[in-house]
Amino acid sequence: MADERQFQFEPGYGWRAVVPATSANLGPAFDCGGLALKLYLNAFFTPAESGGLTLEYRGQTPDRFPLDESNLVLHALRFSAAELDAPPPAGHVTVESAIPIGVGLGSSAAAVVAGLLIGARYAGADVEADTLLNWANKIEGHIDNSAAAYYGGLVFALCNNMERLVTVRTDFPESIRLIVVSPEVIVPTHEARRVLPRVYARGDVLHTLQRTAVFAATCFSGNFDLFPELFDDMLHQPYRRQLVPGIERCLRLRKDGLLGVAISGSGSSVMAFASRNDQEIAEALQEIFAEEGIRTEARSTSADNSGAWVTREPVRASKAATPLKVVRSKE
Repeated sequence: MADERQFQFEPGYGWRAVVPATSANLGPAFDCGGLALKLYLNAFFTPAESGGLTLEYRGQTPDRFPLDESNLVLHALRFSAAELDAPPPAGHVTVESAIPIGVGLGSSAAAVVAGLLIGARYAGADVEADTLLNWANKIEGHIDNSAAAYYGGLVFALCNNMERLVTVRTDFPESIRLIVVSPEVIVPTHEARRVLPRVYARGDVLHTLQRTAVFAATCFSGNFDLFPELFDDMLHQPYRRQLVPGIERCLRLRKDGLLGVAISGSGSSVMAFASRNDQEIAEALQEIFAEEGIRTEARSTSADNSGAWVTREPVRASKAATPLKVVRSKE
């Protein structure tokens, strides 16, 4: 049992967790690869001596952010505290987020990692990375997103059919621009899973394995020799691209400076990798969706190589300002 003296708090202070967005799958790295992006969820917990937890939200897609007991930040905070034998947390949580919800940018993983980090600090404990990520996997189930959100950079994760979690990471060049185009259309994860086949042809598996191996090899060797055909997956993108009109054409886009396009997570966002001409590429992707009658937002960013962090701060400093460049598409 943990020492209850650890849970005494100093009035006027709380804990802030900042967690990056993530893009998982990255074309061929289905259910194993994730990349952290410079878009952030910022959660600040002001503890109280008694009462329950209250919550407020300022940020992207507020209509999709639950303010009840299903909220993942609150759930993860309570989960972490319980695992560390801390009393049920009480106080106020403020969440500000530049990560749109429900479009394949790891908003759920960011919320879970933020809650777990705050809960560990509330309990006065230093939690090992593998332990925290195993908790995240139990809560949310997307270890590729959670590991990338926690560590930053490009992360590959392995946990299926084994008792331990294995992750490997490398920094991803900030010189490679990441253009994220998010349609207003939401693709629920269960729907994105439902369209996948139960059995794959050997040729499709080999096609994707070859690209996964080359993608990992070029990135972890430090070369980052990316090209459009490298992102041509056969395990999930051929099925998920049908869920949102325009995605299929986005995946086929070719432009000067464009290194490749992939569905971000299970969609509906697509993410382009570019060495130059990011504005032209963003406009081309938005135009494809506009021709299908779908409004979009485009964000030009780069990889976050720092990962999640948590700190103790005065309550008066709890208001965060997260800069965000958003380009709204025309009707």
